[in-house]
Amino acid sequence: MRRQIGARRPFAALLALLVGTVTLVVAPAAHAGTWGAYPSRVGARTCSNTKQHNGVSYQVCLDYNAARTRVRALALINPTAYTNFQVDIRMAYGGGGPVTAQSCPTMTTNGSRACWTGWSDMRLPYVVADATFGIAGTWMQTIRAVDTKLSGKAQEKSNYCGPASMQTLLATMGISAPSQDTLADQSKTTAAGTWHHDIPPTLNRYVSRDFPYTFISVPQSGRESGLKRIADSVSRGRPAIVLVKPGNLPWYPDGGELYRHYLVVHGFGGKISGGEAIPEQFKVWDPDAWDTTTGRKGKEEWLTVGQFMHAGKGTLLDDVWVITT
Repeated sequence: MRRQIGARRPFAALLALLVGTVTLVVAPAAHAGTWGAYPSRVGARTCSNTKQHNGVSYQVCLDYNAARTRVRALALINPTAYTNFQVDIRMAYGGGGPVTAQSCPTMTTNGSRACWTGWSDMRLPYVVADATFGIAGTWMQTIRAVDTKLSGKAQEKSNYCGPASMQTLLATMGISAPSQDTLADQSKTTAAGTWHHDIPPTLNRYVSRDFPYTFISVPQSGRESGLKRIADSVSRGRPAIVLVKPGNLPWYPDGGELYRHYLVVHGFGGKISGGEAIPEQFKVWDPDAWDTTTGRKGKEEWLTVGQFMHAGKGTLLDDVWVITT
């Protein structure tokens, strides 16, 4: 259920990021896999957006079990006519974790097919799934899904979207998160909510001193740099916190012009271009959204880049984001 005040604040577009280091791992040789029918969905999925080539739709996902404790990489393809295709998949954990490679060989059909890795235990700090499809003799651009080990927390009071988002961020990073009351006290939360500039010093009580939170302003015209900061941060196991206008979110059509609300960005889907990950949609945790499936407050949602930009625009000034890195 949605609150009317406190969960939103009439100031500042904020994206709270933490940047860490990248550990490079060497991929093992791919195992030969077999194309199969689309598997039933039993839990959450974090996916690239759906791509198209000559009438063929394809994407890659991180596919979770119902408890979100185990994950596999899943490549999906849906041709509209008889087409030959193949795929190479790579799933890797950050921080020197295990790497799994899978390759499903060329197949010709007009039906939907899927190729997947085996299940593994979800672990810190993050997991990445890459898929490179070959369609009708042409290799496509590599697509990617990235996610962290989400530990979503529902906000406990109407003005606690800031403390709930900070608690979610810390727990997702594997840090023992204090109570929302403690975080509210440390971030000087009032009945109107939490100021964006009080979030970094609160987080810095708990995160590594080598990578403290600070914030900078980025104009909407420079959105690529802001989006890259988010993608780089999540790709290192560092979730982001973004301040939005709830009325600009697809699931809050009546949020009101003056209200503000915090979300946690914990994953994204995109493509690889020039060796860099380009985000095309974001996976977010809303600590106040009602989940009709669980019957509880707190829900994962998707935002395309366009929806993301629209939600964050004008929360402080008409053409500024405030980003914390």
